[in-house]
Amino acid sequence: MLEKTLKSTFGLNCNIETTKIKGLPLYMMSGRKFYKVTMGEISFVVVEISNKEKFGVVALKKQLVQYSEQSNLNVAYNFDGLTRIQRDSLISKGIPFLSMPDQIYLPFLGVMLNNNFKKIMQFSAERMMPATQCLFLYLLYHYDCDFVIKKQAADELGLTRTSITRASKQLNQMKLINEKTYGKETRMYPIAKGLEFYRMAKEYLINPVQKVIHAEVNDNKGLYIAGESSLSKHSMLASPQVDTLAVFKGDKTASSFIDIDSRWNEDLKLCRIELWKYNPSLFSKNGEVDPISLALSLSENDDERVQGELQTYLEEYKW
Repeated sequence: MLEKTLKSTFGLNCNIETTKIKGLPLYMMSGRKFYKVTMGEISFVVVEISNKEKFGVVALKKQLVQYSEQSNLNVAYNFDGLTRIQRDSLISKGIPFLSMPDQIYLPFLGVMLNNNFKKIMQFSAERMMPATQCLFLYLLYHYDCDFVIKKQAADELGLTRTSITRASKQLNQMKLINEKTYGKETRMYPIAKGLEFYRMAKEYLINPVQKVIHAEVNDNKGLYIAGESSLSKHSMLASPQVDTLAVFKGDKTASSFIDIDSRWNEDLKLCRIELWKYNPSLFSKNGEVDPISLALSLSENDDERVQGELQTYLEEYKW
């Protein structure tokens, strides 16, 4: 896109080739790509800034001087996306930049600016959002497929176009999937399968349990066996005295429960109700929550027996 846009904007033939700049500190090279651009009799270097990188104009201004001195050429930064504030700040400091297709500020060549800015999605790469975890689990449990079509996943998970886009971008940022587009169809390719895929994503996964209450249950509709109650069905762990059930926090059933203090109501038959951040029904089988969500819901359980049986369950699960 860079070559095509520059050529059409300035009406000059454009040649772009990768290059290297020697004599720079590691932090000025790590994660960045360098290109030499030649247009007519003018040559300059483009430094591509990753969309994962946080940058400040003061630091970029100082680095610009070093890039220019080491390359003996004019230098411009290339950004995947800019906000209006970022663009105006770069201009105020006299920093040449490109942000395709509408923002070009090259004082040594020409300027083309547009006040239409695309929205830049920002989210943490440390933990998955609930929608991202749903998409991850969807990919994980489709282990017999090499890829999943994004629209199909969105429809089956009940995610909007915006939500599925944010979720796939976060998985991309975590380097858990690759995406390829064919016409109007976007395919998502997980980088691994089964237990290996889970282990690669483990540090990013969240506990699905938002809140725990104790309540009387007269109807199990919309509720799924969870916690130690579920684990006991697949291990040597004894069934707990109090049954654990899971329900989506936004479900009507969840709002109907009254939290009861079991210490003052010993005569009542109470259940331990987990209110989940995403709907356990999406991946449930035989009325139970899925294995990975179960493991995550028990991640804060310090009982060594529970963790031991859980590990065995996951290892013996038929992925």
